[in-house]
Amino acid sequence: MKLTKLQKLVAVYERFGAEIEAIPDPWAQKLHRNSVDTGSWVAGLLAKDSAPRPSEIASGLEQGLREMPDIIAAVGAQCRPAVAKAFNSAISTEYPEFQSRDEKRLDKVLTRGKIRTESEFYLVRYRVDALEGDPQFEALLRKLYGLLGAYELRA
Repeated sequence: MKLTKLQKLVAVYERFGAEIEAIPDPWAQKLHRNSVDTGSWVAGLLAKDSAPRPSEIASGLEQGLREMPDIIAAVGAQCRPAVAKAFNSAISTEYPEFQSRDEKRLDKVLTRGKIRTESEFYLVRYRVDALEGDPQFEALLRKLYGLLGAYELRA
């Protein structure tokens, strides 16, 4: 059975919420509570008399995924890598085609060799958090650290 985009998005949020349940950071706990209730929230919306279309709900949830690296940046530095990895894992497992857009954005930043916007900064910061500690990504991490450092010097 093929899942709809809305079903995939709900699965991403619920898996992410479940994976960060034990992380002892107040912001991570807030993300956990909001994420694990996504399915119930969507069901409630769809049950209303003037329910939005499923595609409208999916668009909102997708936008939330795009903004999640900015939101994860608010998690304490000690816990942020674990939250970023959980988010990356949830997307990779439940909705892998979503990652292609961010991969393309990151590739553009790497090719350009410069972070231009705050949004790009958080995209790179998120990727660093997701990759840190994995020895196979040492070379990429060095490039990403360099981009972050150069951006922070300009800011």
